[in-house]
Amino acid sequence: MATLYTIGNLNMRTVELVARTIRETEPDLLITKVVIFDSVASERLQNEQMAIYRKYFGNVIRVGILINEDGTIDENKLAMVFADKDEKIVDLSNGQKSTSSMLYMAANLCRIDRVYYLLLKTAPKDVMVYGQDYEYIKMRPINCMGNLSKISYFDLIYYSEEIEQLFTEDERTSSGPFRAMYDGITTGIGEFFASSDFRSVVNNTTIGNEIIINALFKYIQTDKHCQQFCAQAKVVIEPKKDPIEGLKNFVKKYKTDGEKQELVDITTVPYLLATLREYRNISAHYSKQRISLTEEQARTVITLSIEVLKRLHMNREVWDFIGQNH
Repeated sequence: MATLYTIGNLNMRTVELVARTIRETEPDLLITKVVIFDSVASERLQNEQMAIYRKYFGNVIRVGILINEDGTIDENKLAMVFADKDEKIVDLSNGQKSTSSMLYMAANLCRIDRVYYLLLKTAPKDVMVYGQDYEYIKMRPINCMGNLSKISYFDLIYYSEEIEQLFTEDERTSSGPFRAMYDGITTGIGEFFASSDFRSVVNNTTIGNEIIINALFKYIQTDKHCQQFCAQAKVVIEPKKDPIEGLKNFVKKYKTDGEKQELVDITTVPYLLATLREYRNISAHYSKQRISLTEEQARTVITLSIEVLKRLHMNREVWDFIGQNH
């Protein structure tokens, strides 16, 4: 099943030409939904437009998105419709440049291969001959989105927004574990975009790693529910051993037999922390081990670190416990 993303048009001849050409170009694609980005004027013709699309694609579902007066699309609505898990085909034939530009951007970010536009060589008429009167051009994908995003600081904005939502102003500014964690990861992200010293990026990003490991280990040792679970499930938490191994032993059992969903939800965290610890060890000793850290590895560390924080933030009891353990 597939979803067609297109822009509303007042000219029904063009709408029909696009629909017919899509059917001819992608004969095996089962289109079950049409998302139409309409202006106020084109939305009034939604019945006429849908009659044409159903003529060529069958009884498809219509999803209408009203665009802004300047042709831009509300970002939340755009993200919502592109979150669809079906195959996607994007048609850029109609509408204002601002609308088609946003759709082209979204298509490339979502790695959509089927992106087309209609190239008219004559004005729309009853009989249109392919090659003579029009062509249907498949757009080449932009394969350098990673490099462009780094130049434009797109990732920096995304990462920064994620972290700002996790830490309150007091947690970011007051001395303590959260301040150290926040300063470390934000410094690491800044270095990622400002230099090529990825060892330093990894080192700073993971500066709060051991704080989290030790706090979680202490939480399991002191929390009454966790103590009762360990006793019943015969999970031994030995203070003298590596806390990360103790955490992994606990969650290995808890994710199948534990009762508190908020603890089940963070059972992946110790494994992520173990991976981050390995990267941190490499960053500290890589010159001796002759291991170089790459840009992609630094990006992975940033992503994993944010995922750890997001998981922990979901459990307010654990999050607050980490903040209280200086």
